[in-house]
Amino acid sequence: MKWKIKEAISMISEQESKIIEGSNKRRLALLGLILVAIAPSVSVITGFAFKAGLLAIFVFVFTKVWIFGLPAFWYLRIEKGEKSFSLPENGGWKVSTLLGIGMLIVIFIAYFSIGDKLLRADELTEILDTVGLTVAWKFALAIIFWVFINSVLEEYVFRWFITSKIEQLIGGVWIPIFLSAGIFTIHHTIALAFFIDPLGNFIASLGVFIGGAIFSWLYMRYRSIWVAWVAHAIADIAIFIIGWNMVIGF
Repeated sequence: MKWKIKEAISMISEQESKIIEGSNKRRLALLGLILVAIAPSVSVITGFAFKAGLLAIFVFVFTKVWIFGLPAFWYLRIEKGEKSFSLPENGGWKVSTLLGIGMLIVIFIAYFSIGDKLLRADELTEILDTVGLTVAWKFALAIIFWVFINSVLEEYVFRWFITSKIEQLIGGVWIPIFLSAGIFTIHHTIALAFFIDPLGNFIASLGVFIGGAIFSWLYMRYRSIWVAWVAHAIADIAIFIIGWNMVIGF
C-alpha cells in the first residue's frame, strides 16, 4: 500500500514538473517573440519618422544586430537548442518559385495600374537621400544587400523564429501563419506611410500580409527558410525595380 502511495506521489510530482517546464518554455517563447518582434518597428520609426541621418544608420545597424543576433542567442543559449542551417530536405523549390513569380506579376500589375495615383516618388527620394541611396551605385548595392542578405535574414527571423515561437505558444498551422504575417506587416506599414497615400498603404500592406502568409506557409510546409526565401527574393526584385524607377529612373 505504501509503495502504491509513493508511486502515485511520484507520478503527480512528475506531471507537475512537466507542467511547470512547459509553462516556463511558453514564457520564454513569448518573451523571445516580443523582444525580436519590436525591433524592426524601432528601426523603421527611427529612419523614416525622424529622418535622423547618421543616427538612423546607427540605429539601423544596431537593430539589425538585435533582430538577427537575438534569435540565435535565444535558441542556442536560453533554450539550449541544437544548431541547424535549415537545409531543405522536403523539396518545395518549384512551388516557391512559381509563387514568387505570381507575386511579381501581381506587384507589377498593381504598380502599372494604380501606382502613379498612390505612390509619392518625391517623398521616397527625400527619405532615401538622407542615407545616400539616391545615387545609382549605392542604390544598386542596397538592392543586392536586401535581396540576397536581408531577405534571407528576414526568413530566419520572421519565418523560423517568430513563426516557430507562435507555433510553440498556441499550436496549429494557420494561426501561426497569419499571426507571423501580421507581425511581418507592421513595420512595412509604418515605412509605407511616409511615401504612399493611405489607400495605397492599405493595399500595399495587404499585399505584404499575403506575401508574409505565403512565406510562412512555405516554411511550415517545407521547414526550410531557404525554400521560403526564393519566393521572397523574387517578390523583392519586383519591389526594387519599382523603387529604382521612382528614385533613379530607367
